[in-house]
Amino acid sequence: MRKILLAAAALVVIGAAVGASVYYFTKGVADTASAFFATIASTGPEVAYRSASPAFQQAMSESSFTALVNRAGLTRFKSASWPERAVENGQGSVSGTLMLDGDVSLPAKVQLIKNAAGAWKVFNFTLQMPGGAQQGEPQPRPASGDQVSALIGDRAWSADGLSLVVLKLGNTVLVNTAPVVKPDSTIDATSLRLQFDAKTTGAQKLTRNCQKNEPCIELSANDSHYKIDESPNAAAILTITKMDAGRIEGEFSADMISLEGKLAIHQGRFVVSVK
Repeated sequence: MRKILLAAAALVVIGAAVGASVYYFTKGVADTASAFFATIASTGPEVAYRSASPAFQQAMSESSFTALVNRAGLTRFKSASWPERAVENGQGSVSGTLMLDGDVSLPAKVQLIKNAAGAWKVFNFTLQMPGGAQQGEPQPRPASGDQVSALIGDRAWSADGLSLVVLKLGNTVLVNTAPVVKPDSTIDATSLRLQFDAKTTGAQKLTRNCQKNEPCIELSANDSHYKIDESPNAAAILTITKMDAGRIEGEFSADMISLEGKLAIHQGRFVVSVK
């Protein structure tokens, strides 16, 4: 009996050590996620936005982020609990609950990535709004089957699941992608911002100004930020091909340009769910 008790005690000690180790190695991820929301409440969404990763900022404009913060009530943030934590291949994630003033709790998941200096930065987060999203209320959510894909130059690219954020502001739909973790655990840092009018039939001409609620496209790839090429023979077009019960499908193509040169997006397709 004494041997059994000793063995049980040893297992308890080992389990506690493993738990403490996991907590230690994921503490930085959890602290950064909590600090991100605390910054929203203490110094404003603009400061929190600038503290996020460049990929996050490329996927979502500051004005869209501020609108989301206000809709979700994140300026009333009080505390966060992250019972689920993970760190793997330079990426971290935490899942748990945000507590807001007024006894409001929001289930949340935050994904983080390390910058060149080794500091954790937020590059995506999802929230579950209480009672479901209201009409016109933006809510990041990876809906089942949602996807964006395209040929970028001669390279096939796609994003779905947690790498895809869809927002709806009035008639305007914003589709933003974050870096994608590929099956071999490497990270494709390509990010795309696509914005269009959900009520327009036929072709929509895309512009390079995504700060307004008008059709636009921006791309970040190969450490370069691309905007629409405005030369005479260039084109950037999006067409909605199907709308059915809050699900929108469409096609897009665009001639892009950056300081590094020109790049074409061909055979672009998207399937997104909106309310």
